[in-house]
Amino acid sequence: MAAVKVTIIGAGSAFTFSVVADMSLNPAFAGSTVALVDTDVATLDLSQRICSRMIAESGADLRLEGSADRRQVLPGSDYVLNSISVGEPWARERDVAIGERHGIFQPTSQTVGPAGVFRGLRVIPQAVAIAQDVARLCPEATILNLANPMAAVCRAMIRETGVRVIGLCEAWRESIGLMAAALDVPERELDLVSVGTNHLGWATALIRSGQDVLPAALERLHSPEKRALLDSVPIAREIYAAFGLWPTGSQDHIAEFFPYFLTPESHGGADYGLITRHTSEAQWQERLRERQALAHGDLPVTGLLRPSGESAVEVLAALAGIGAPGQHMVNIPNQGLIPNLPAAAIVELPAAVDRCGVHGKQVAPLPQPVAHLLHTRAVQQELMVDAALSGDRQRALHCLLLDAQVVSLDTAWRILEESLAANAAWLPNFRR
Repeated sequence: MAAVKVTIIGAGSAFTFSVVADMSLNPAFAGSTVALVDTDVATLDLSQRICSRMIAESGADLRLEGSADRRQVLPGSDYVLNSISVGEPWARERDVAIGERHGIFQPTSQTVGPAGVFRGLRVIPQAVAIAQDVARLCPEATILNLANPMAAVCRAMIRETGVRVIGLCEAWRESIGLMAAALDVPERELDLVSVGTNHLGWATALIRSGQDVLPAALERLHSPEKRALLDSVPIAREIYAAFGLWPTGSQDHIAEFFPYFLTPESHGGADYGLITRHTSEAQWQERLRERQALAHGDLPVTGLLRPSGESAVEVLAALAGIGAPGQHMVNIPNQGLIPNLPAAAIVELPAAVDRCGVHGKQVAPLPQPVAHLLHTRAVQQELMVDAALSGDRQRALHCLLLDAQVVSLDTAWRILEESLAANAAWLPNFRR
């Protein structure tokens, strides 16, 4: 089988170990190369040492490279995985704190909400620079994007460079487990058709043995004997009751797309069981100590050498023709797949993936209220790309004004100025 070269940019991410594990456990990748890139030399060194141990432990026939300069390893790359973060975790902590001062609570702060917007303003310029280098140094490569905010980052790279980009995220899988529990069947028997934008999909079908069992699953979920199961997903339950479609993914992600749940009155979402993710200095240092122990051989790497549950390696194997074609959830340009959303919008939906490419599933138009919600997010994402690349404060303000959690013009102005000041080091375009 043909060997491939996979370059992972943002090698300090936990995704790195998932990808290396999945490649190490798949003999189809024999003779392939994994190149790690991280601008933090110490982080790169730790990741490279850990991955080297994983490859040796598994006995995989993989070659490992590393560089702090992606331009040194991009030539010859067939696939480039983008898993960067910018200013994390402390930039996010500052953004979340600013939001909370203004009564806005953001459990994940990855996609929407003011912290999601400012994450995009930090990440998008770096992601576009990566895509520009890919276009110049390995123009035939496909970028698999894992970085958030997913849709805006994918849109930016495609819009600015024309490179091939596929966004991958597994958050939607939570709904498979829920539906399987409602029907009392194994998850492996179900295929969920979820369409929308990353972190806010909508279930339009649930296939079991060739039949759509979504109506039966939802009826069962709302039955008295499944009351506890339904109560475990209060956000999805309320959105379904209001909109008539079941939203897919995690409760915290879904909540951030609406103004109803993450409020001072709900104690920041705590009344719905939502907790804001924080990273403390102690947690960060513990993570570092664990990485150091794995790198230096003080901890075994066997725990890392297991199937990750991520789809990235399966997708690139199918694209390379060294793995089975299959259906995967992807983030790609709409181009009419969801008829009542903009053609250029990045949508998340099922697609057939094979060596000829990614073939998104054509679906029926979404109900008007749902389509309007998603259309607004697509406009917000476009403005986010514009603002991130230009440093235009007015466009950044517009991003905030279009956000469901920002309900005051004065609050939007205050958050804009406070967030730009708090993370100025990571927002150089806004200093021009």
